[in-house]
This record gives sequence, structure tokens and C-alpha cells, in this order.
Amino acid sequence: MLFRLLAVFYNALPVRWQRRILNRTQARFLVGVVGLGVDPNGHVILARHRFGAPEWRFLGGFLSPRERLAREIREETGIEIEVGPILEANQGYRWQRVELVYAYRPLGGTERLSNELLEVRAFDPSDLPDVRADQRGIIERRAREAAEWAQKRG
Repeated sequence: MLFRLLAVFYNALPVRWQRRILNRTQARFLVGVVGLGVDPNGHVILARHRFGAPEWRFLGGFLSPRERLAREIREETGIEIEVGPILEANQGYRWQRVELVYAYRPLGGTERLSNELLEVRAFDPSDLPDVRADQRGIIERRAREAAEWAQKRG
């Protein structure tokens, strides 16, 4: 009965007040977007980042109103990409966040690394370097799917 009354009261509030209530009562999460990039040879595109874990990792960043995966990768590498389907959504690694993993394929551009990156290379999925453990698992589960999508688009 109490929940029904609360629902009637809440639903009668203006949307801006409903948002304020939710903003103050619900847990907040960062949303990360990363890409499992596949080149025309089916090789996985990975980067060594200047900050964070020393292992090779996906390209990407945290989602914000003006940030998208294609823009983030272009800013970090100079490479233009086509973003494909979401391959996985998971709880992220070490941080309280939701992480969306997209497939992508490079379209062109001139590679120029930002200050955030040390190196970008493509690797055969069967011969990976030292990749962060959670992302190695994603590669093992999803690289074939990303490559099939990229091949259909190319």
C-alpha cells in the first residue's frame, strides 16, 4: 500500500523533480566505451597507454555527452573508424563502471598518436602480446564476431 501511494506521489511530480530525486538516491556509475578493432587482415588493434595498466589494451574512454567511440579513437590515433555492434556490456575492470565493448574497423586517416598513447599495433588473435586479462577474455570470446562484421562491411 505504501509503495502505491509513493508511486502516485512520485508520478505526479514534474519530470525535473523526478530526475533530482533519482540523482540523489541512485548509485552513479561511469560508462566506459572501448572498441575491439579488427583490421582487414582480421588482426586485433591494441594500444599501449601512457596511463594505467602497462599491458596492451583496447582503445576507448569514458562516455560523456559529447564523446563517442569514433571521436575518442580519432583524437587518440588520427584513425577514422566505423563503429559496429555492441559485442559485450560488462561491469568494467577495477572501477565501479559499466563498460560497453563495440566492434570497429579502421577506415583511414593518418596515424598520429596523442600524448595518451605509447604505441598502437594490430596483432593476430592467436599471437597476442601481454593483454590486460579481462580484455584478453573479450578477444577470445568476440574477435571472430568482430572480424566477421568488419569483413561484411568492407
